[in-house]
Amino acid sequence: MLTILTLKILLMIVYLSHWDWNLYKSRKDIVSNLDEKNFIAVCPEGNYSNDLRNIYQDYINWKFNRKKTIDLKGIINLKYILNSLEKESIVHSFTLKTGILYSIAKLFVKNNFKGVLSINGLGYLFSNNLKAKFLKFLLSGFIKRFFNKSFTEIIFQNESDKNIFLNYSNYSGKTSMIYGSGIEINNYVKKEIYQTTKLKVIFVSRLLIDKGVNEYIQLTQNIDKSNIDFYLAGELDEGNPNSLTKNDLENIINENNLTYIGTINVEKDLFNYDISIVMSKYEGFSRILLESLHVGLFCLSNNIPGTKWLKEFNNGLLVENNNLDTYSEVINNFKDYSFSKVNAESNRDIIKNKYSTKIISNQYNEIYNNLASS
Repeated sequence: MLTILTLKILLMIVYLSHWDWNLYKSRKDIVSNLDEKNFIAVCPEGNYSNDLRNIYQDYINWKFNRKKTIDLKGIINLKYILNSLEKESIVHSFTLKTGILYSIAKLFVKNNFKGVLSINGLGYLFSNNLKAKFLKFLLSGFIKRFFNKSFTEIIFQNESDKNIFLNYSNYSGKTSMIYGSGIEINNYVKKEIYQTTKLKVIFVSRLLIDKGVNEYIQLTQNIDKSNIDFYLAGELDEGNPNSLTKNDLENIINENNLTYIGTINVEKDLFNYDISIVMSKYEGFSRILLESLHVGLFCLSNNIPGTKWLKEFNNGLLVENNNLDTYSEVINNFKDYSFSKVNAESNRDIIKNKYSTKIISNQYNEIYNNLASS
């Protein structure tokens, strides 16, 4: 009989996503922290594919068009990829959309995989969009029938998402709660200067309607900007029905009330700003909020299940129902709020001991080892 040590040596873990960004942004650090495991990245070619080839032991190009809601050729391609993998591999899917695509492809695969799904937020499928509600209804029967067969374990990032999804899916397998995907704390440039003549407010997000982009634009239009600069960082997600359009982006670029800066290197550049705003309507666990706290920014966030943990920290405030008047009041009277280097250091201690990549990697590692020995 194989020992647990032997199983660890033989263990192959496949990270699967319909977007290469998902396997790069935070998972690259998890992979680096678990270097005794063999990791394969399976995702479509994209901006981060070359980086993935340098990080993972192997990279497989999943020829899938993420700009389509359902890409049938992509599902067929995934079937062939799954058939080529070693038996008993752990296939870890990231995002609910990828989990659905994996479950469809697995119907045509004989290999006995141990499936893990990370639901990093319920996303578009559980939004209030009418098309999303119809799609959720159509997928209900499939998810209820096949998710129990596809996944040995599902990882959630907050209790609300867990309860909503379990009620919807009738999933009866093992579940875990891992808060966030971790940040590599030593990679970030910390904020050192806490006095400025002109306040810099930044909103960092994919440009999705449900992320609150339109509310942020409205906020910038309602505040006297003589001593405040507003910035928007992020990119379109054309594979998401909730994404802003190119025309929407052009209108934003022409806005006089804010500066659109495209994508931002959060680790190296976020320290240049003072206030970070999260106005999302749905989050599993807001990564940018955690990064902003670690860097040393003051944080304002809509109070939703994926951000309410902000109450643990200093230098932050939760806003009920995305109330624009509350955001405006805080920003206009910012000097009245506690915002200091001392608070930032206190926040970093919490993150190091609870939300860092090292902590999250250990939780992933426990799941993988339990699966390997079962």
